[in-house]
Amino acid sequence: MFSSGMTSNIRGAATFAALVLPLILFYKLLWSRRRSTFNDETSDNNCDSTSQQPDSQLPLPAAQYFDPTDSSDLLPFPSVEYEVFLSFRGSDTRHQITDILFRFLVHLKIHTFKDDDELRKGEGIWPSLVKAIGQSKIYVPILSKSYAHSRWCLKELVEIVENMRQDKRRIVLPIFYMVDPRDVRHQTGPYRDAFREHEKNFDRQTIQNWKAALTTVGALKGWHVTHNDEQSKYADLVSDSIWSHLRRFYSTVETNELVAIDGHVEEVVKRLSLDFKDVTMVGLHGMGGIGKTTLAKVVYNKILSHFDRCSFVENIRETQHQNDGIFKIQKKIIEDATRKEERVCDVSQGRRIIMDRVSQFKVLIVLDDVDEEFKFGEVVGNPRGFVSGSRFIVTSRDCKMLSRLNENKCKLYEVQALSPSHSVKLFSKHAFKKDYPPPDYEILSNDIVSTMGGLPLALEVVGSLLHREEKSIWEAKLKQLREVPEKHAIERLKISYDALEYEAKEIFLDIACFYIGRKKVKPFYMWNDCNFNPTININLLIQRSMVKIDQDGCRFQMHDQLRDMGREIVRRENIEYPWMRSRIWTVETAVELLHEKKGSEQVKAIEVTTPRPYTNLASECFVNLSSLRYFKAPPDAKLKGDFDNLLPNLRWLKMRYHRGRLGDDDHLINFHMKKLVILDLSGSDVCNDWGGWTHLKMANNLKTLNLSKCGRLTRLPELPQSGSLEVLDLSSYRWLKSTRDDELDIGKLRNLMVLRLPRACIKKITGGTIGTISKGLRELDVEECECENLAHVLADVGELQSLQILRTRSAKRLVITGCTSLLQERRWPVQIPNLSNFPRLRILHLKDMRIDGKQSVALEGLECLEELEALILGNLQPPVERLPSLSHMTKLMSIEIMDMPSLREIEGFGSLMSLFIVKLRNCSSLERLELSGLRKLRSLQIMDMPSLREIEGFASLKSLATLQLTDCTSLKMLDLSGLENLEVLDISRCPKLETVALSSLSNPGKLRSLEIMEMPSLREVEGLANLKSLQTLNLRGCTSLGNVTSLGTTLAVGNDKC
Repeated sequence: MFSSGMTSNIRGAATFAALVLPLILFYKLLWSRRRSTFNDETSDNNCDSTSQQPDSQLPLPAAQYFDPTDSSDLLPFPSVEYEVFLSFRGSDTRHQITDILFRFLVHLKIHTFKDDDELRKGEGIWPSLVKAIGQSKIYVPILSKSYAHSRWCLKELVEIVENMRQDKRRIVLPIFYMVDPRDVRHQTGPYRDAFREHEKNFDRQTIQNWKAALTTVGALKGWHVTHNDEQSKYADLVSDSIWSHLRRFYSTVETNELVAIDGHVEEVVKRLSLDFKDVTMVGLHGMGGIGKTTLAKVVYNKILSHFDRCSFVENIRETQHQNDGIFKIQKKIIEDATRKEERVCDVSQGRRIIMDRVSQFKVLIVLDDVDEEFKFGEVVGNPRGFVSGSRFIVTSRDCKMLSRLNENKCKLYEVQALSPSHSVKLFSKHAFKKDYPPPDYEILSNDIVSTMGGLPLALEVVGSLLHREEKSIWEAKLKQLREVPEKHAIERLKISYDALEYEAKEIFLDIACFYIGRKKVKPFYMWNDCNFNPTININLLIQRSMVKIDQDGCRFQMHDQLRDMGREIVRRENIEYPWMRSRIWTVETAVELLHEKKGSEQVKAIEVTTPRPYTNLASECFVNLSSLRYFKAPPDAKLKGDFDNLLPNLRWLKMRYHRGRLGDDDHLINFHMKKLVILDLSGSDVCNDWGGWTHLKMANNLKTLNLSKCGRLTRLPELPQSGSLEVLDLSSYRWLKSTRDDELDIGKLRNLMVLRLPRACIKKITGGTIGTISKGLRELDVEECECENLAHVLADVGELQSLQILRTRSAKRLVITGCTSLLQERRWPVQIPNLSNFPRLRILHLKDMRIDGKQSVALEGLECLEELEALILGNLQPPVERLPSLSHMTKLMSIEIMDMPSLREIEGFGSLMSLFIVKLRNCSSLERLELSGLRKLRSLQIMDMPSLREIEGFASLKSLATLQLTDCTSLKMLDLSGLENLEVLDISRCPKLETVALSSLSNPGKLRSLEIMEMPSLREVEGLANLKSLQTLNLRGCTSLGNVTSLGTTLAVGNDKC
């Protein structure tokens, strides 16, 4: 009666394949289905925003390192778009306290997310809510009687609490509106009624999450508004509290390097007389590098909470000489105070706006580094016209300039040099990385410090220069310092410059003359091509305190004294003939050089920023400029003529080309680009017939091509053939919206790192797919692109190991495997691109990836993928303990989670009502599985789950046809009751399972294949007699199993060692 084990295995495999193959085929066909769009549940949606801007933060001391592989220029530091998020039930509060509070916040120019009017066009509701919550600083849940009846409100509250826990700076300020806080905290009263309804429709985990969020918020200090209370009074109290908290967000400055500043701060605050109502002005003066700006920042941070609005304007001496510099100063003051963008056309208009609008607030305004050319009254207006209690702080090297402000009763404070003991301490912080020198360097340190005159900047720079140097170097530098006259601070600083190698000097002078406040990535291209070793030398400049990088790791910063030193070095190259200096940044010198054809081989860089009427720059203007490597042309200029043998070393050309009047000669020939690495024509009128296009395809060294906002182009130029291009920016095109005839061939762009495509100009992308062509791609922006084969081009984008930014609204399939570079640890958290950016995504495959170790919840935005049909996750490192809730994925049909041994919970798993296939493997920390809502589930595989003790909800699996349990070593009980359609049951290596109750099956007659193997504790298989359709029975390694009786005559059985 018994056949051989081999025969039974073959038949069993055939049976299993016959049953599962249709499932697999169905799984494959899923992806061809067209899905309906997300059906919004808008009745409870509660979010809105205005266009106001947040206060600007103070510039911070820069990070002390530089990473050339860092794409911080490509990856913006996460910004905060909203300041306050209001969560409320519209039917209860929309026309009452919510609207009153919102009007108060708008009046304060606080950027608030309130209602569904502000949801971005084309985005689903929930992704927009998650984004707004993540971008907000302060949360105000207005907890009314029916708040808990709204699943939207409860989902928002869970997200709010999670954000509060992840970032302790975020604040929740609850309003208990016509509801007892105890009912919120304990879910009693009307909240109990709400949850009785929710329990009918949502899984246990979701309910627990909602209740936990209410308990947390209900325990917070807030405002209890009753029927007898005046709602506007409470709205006023709440808005005051919000503004008070917001001011703290803008109070931040690093103080670990500060020495002996407390006494200075106390003296300045005393002069500001904060208790008096009069408008007060304090002027800080002292020599360059003495610490005036640092002192002003610390005072600003200390007292800003006393004011309605604050503004800190840096580097006025430098800014006022820039293009529209005075407008920029006025614009910053206006926008910081009014909290919205203003267009300033002339100085008098800016002053009127300041006096009409800014002066109505009690303000704190700091004007840093002003000189005798700055006219306070013309730029800012009359301080006596400001609201009582306003304060002004002005810093300057020129005491006489501040004395002219005496009509405004300006109180002067001289920032003195550091004392000898404090000087030694600051010097030691940089030379030895501790507060005091070691004994064998004590005398030498004191001697060097004595030559510094107590100047903090000089102490920092020279200390950094001598860090880890031999004593002989120290002694040589001491000799140099003693030869510098006492008052020549720049000469002391120049000692550090003189110690640099040629390449580092070139980089330092470039930054001092052109690139302060600018992104580092483009100069890096130029320096690298000039063999200046920017990676090493920028790090060296940072270590020596000569250059800094801003807090975002993005832009260059430099102390104004060092900037002045660098420019003075350039000036001394040729005092009499400025056009023969290496770097030219003033418009007068540049115009004289170009128009009078005074070029020389000494000139390496020219930048013209002041606007002039458009002008033709004929080839003759560039004669003898054989060393020129950087040229930023005047606005609206254009090149013309024969450039043969001209500009042979040009690496970087930036010009906003101006076509001019009809009939102008645009003849440009022989404009060779052999060494060009950056061509930036953004915002130009350049057309198809520009003579430069002929040579563009031969620009074999080109790394960056920026053609964004080139509105008069009607076709794409032919790109370089060498494949050297790393950045291609075609964004913001407005042309060819109707024809879309162009094709973009990416086949040779194998070094591409950044690709930004326009909306409508490209009909088709050829040459291959993104994943196979550009392995090093960091940023891909096709958010607005409408080319016909975009889906095919993006098919394998997830395989890019270096991808950091991906913007697309049309992606429906994203497979990411092995993307370790995408998720490598960086100075700030770098995560998988926020998945809420892919609202139409139907397939997500993430495997073998390294997630930022600081993420408490991996896969940010996963909960927003409401169109998702298939989810595959595997081997995410560092180990992930929990995932975002899956409860909203109403269209998910297949889920596979593998090799995630630290995963402890799968939130919302039991509510996935459309789920068809589930495969869980090697999730060894998962102890419990809830299946109660999976009514459509057909196939369930659970393997290598040693901690799994409980599987709940089998009774709900009415459609389950295939069940496989393998290596569930802690599972003691298996309740199969309710399984009406089970056809295949495979249980292996579950050693604690003693009974398999087949008799509890609702329809045992459907079971066709039963395999039970390596189950030494199994004593009984109940209900075999009822298995009328059983075709295969495989029992192996079940050493405690008793007799097997009542088997059908056609049954094939394997019984190895039963």
